[in-house]
Amino acid sequence: MARTIFRTNRGNGFLAGTFQFGFFGRKTLELSDGTTREVGQTGSTRQIVADGDTINVSSENNFPIRFLGIDMPESRLFPPGGTTFTSTDNDVFQRLLANPFAAEFPPITDLTSDLRNRLLGLADPDAATRHHAYAKDAEDALEMLILQDRDEIGTDSFFLAFAYDALDFFGRLLAYVHPDQPDSAPADRRESYNMRMLGTGLAAPYFIFPNVDPFRARGSPVSAAAMADDPKTILEAAPSLRAARDAVATAREAGLGIHDPDRPILFQAFELRSLARRTVPSRWVIDLSGNDRVLLSPQRYFEVENLEDRLFVPAEFVPLFEATGWRVEGDVMSVV
Repeated sequence: MARTIFRTNRGNGFLAGTFQFGFFGRKTLELSDGTTREVGQTGSTRQIVADGDTINVSSENNFPIRFLGIDMPESRLFPPGGTTFTSTDNDVFQRLLANPFAAEFPPITDLTSDLRNRLLGLADPDAATRHHAYAKDAEDALEMLILQDRDEIGTDSFFLAFAYDALDFFGRLLAYVHPDQPDSAPADRRESYNMRMLGTGLAAPYFIFPNVDPFRARGSPVSAAAMADDPKTILEAAPSLRAARDAVATAREAGLGIHDPDRPILFQAFELRSLARRTVPSRWVIDLSGNDRVLLSPQRYFEVENLEDRLFVPAEFVPLFEATGWRVEGDVMSVV
């Protein structure tokens, strides 16, 4: 058995696999009675070696795919200081989201007073229960979409569209996941699960540069940043990003899912993760609702009111924007 180890952003991902000896097309066998039969062709070691640095393999186990561009409510997390994955409706999370800065939890260093006040303003004894309920609703909605596609399209196949980052910190593939409909006209093909989950109102947008259309259209983060004259230009070059923003706005205006004005989710998934890990945000933010060439410092993300108007920029890409004349708030090196 071969084991591939992916090194990703200070994290490790692991994928067990085997060399793909099993199938290399089909061949025709002539039997003793004069008849023929089509059979699978077993490959040789030479056939699995594409060249000196490429081999053909198959995965032995399931592997996770993290949907790009969206963020679902969390159903389980490590609690503050904990080492066991715990349901987010557990009492420890109920206490955390009722009082994020209670003495029982480790302090969060370098947290600004404005963000602290923002998080305290969201605190509620019902916040964890509500968050967990939306997480389960999101799981059910995704399952329903997959089952519906399987029944109506008649296949379990899918295809993945990758952006700049192929793997995340945990070794998960990062992709836009689409039902596989190669024989359908483009206009008849179903949207990605990423996009459709935004439409349910049960997923929040989580647009992170360069894993959006600007990268896919321009070929590299450097050229994407160079072509990003302002937020309007970014959107003009990114039809998928515009469509995703429209889907979120429509869901919010309809009060669907986490946007229900009578029962909002309160803490977004990334806020809950930060509180559980006792860390501060680390990505700069571009406000897509205006046209200012400004990257807001990470802890000011909430000043961009609507979720779909936030384009997050990791610290390593901030200098690319700065070099083209964008104004950067705060010290980039402080969060690298």
